[in-house]
Amino acid sequence: MVLESIEDHLRGWKRGLQGLGGERVPRGKLHIEHVMPRKWQSNWPLPEGDSEAARDQRIHTLGNLTLLTAKLNSKVSNARWSGTGGKREALEKHDVLLLNRDLLRVASDQWTDKAIQERTKALIEIVLQIWPAPPGHKSGYSRTLPRIRRTIQLADLISAGVLAPGSRLVPRRRKHSHREATLLADGSIEVDGATHANPTLAASAIAGKRTGGWSFFMVDDGSKRTLKAIRSEYVATMSVDEDDEDGEDDEDEDEDPA
Repeated sequence: MVLESIEDHLRGWKRGLQGLGGERVPRGKLHIEHVMPRKWQSNWPLPEGDSEAARDQRIHTLGNLTLLTAKLNSKVSNARWSGTGGKREALEKHDVLLLNRDLLRVASDQWTDKAIQERTKALIEIVLQIWPAPPGHKSGYSRTLPRIRRTIQLADLISAGVLAPGSRLVPRRRKHSHREATLLADGSIEVDGATHANPTLAASAIAGKRTGGWSFFMVDDGSKRTLKAIRSEYVATMSVDEDDEDGEDDEDEDEDPA
C-alpha cells in the first residue's frame, strides 16, 4: 500500500488532485521486490567492515523495496544488479513504473548499502508528503526519553536556592529536640563542632545509631518541614528520578515528633 501510494504520488496524484496521466497504479496486482535480494551472498559482496546482521536488517528497509509484475519479479529475483541478465537491465527493458525509473536514476553501476540508506530517506520524505501529520499532533507511540536518575544532595538544594547556608536544622524527635545542627555552604552539616558530609551521618551522630537524616531534621520549629519534604518538592520541579540515599527512615518513626 505504501509503495503503491508513492507510485501514485510520482504520477501526480497529490493533495486530492488527479495526476495528468489520469491513471493510478493497480491495487494489489504488483509484487514487492527486494532490490538487493534476501539471498545476497552469491552476487552482492559484503563491504569491508560491515556485518551480515546489519545487511540482513538493511535489506528489509523501505529504500531497498520496489514493485514489479509477478513475471518480472520471478525473472530477476536473486539476480545481480548490473551486467547481462542483471536487475538493472531487466528494469530498463521491461518496467514502466515511475518508482523504478527513479530507482534507476539514483543507482550507479552497483546497488549498494549506502544507496539503500539514501533512497530510504528520499522515500520517507515522499511518505511524509502523502500523509502529513496534523499540526500539533503527538503520536501516542512516540518514544519517551528516559528520566535522569541521580542522588540529590544538600549542595544541590543550596545551589538551587531552596536552602541557605547557615540554616538551623532541628531534630524532629522530641528526645533529640535540644540538639541543633547547622547547614554549611558545601552541603555538610555541623553538629557540636564536628562536620558531617550528609544528613544521615549527622543524624546518626545525634541519635547514636544509624538514622536516616532527611526525615530526622526539620528546617525550623515553626513549619515542621523536614529536609525530606523539601527535597521531594525540589525533585517534583525537575526532570529527575530520585535515589534516596537514606534507604530507610530513622527507627523512631512511631515516636511523636517534637
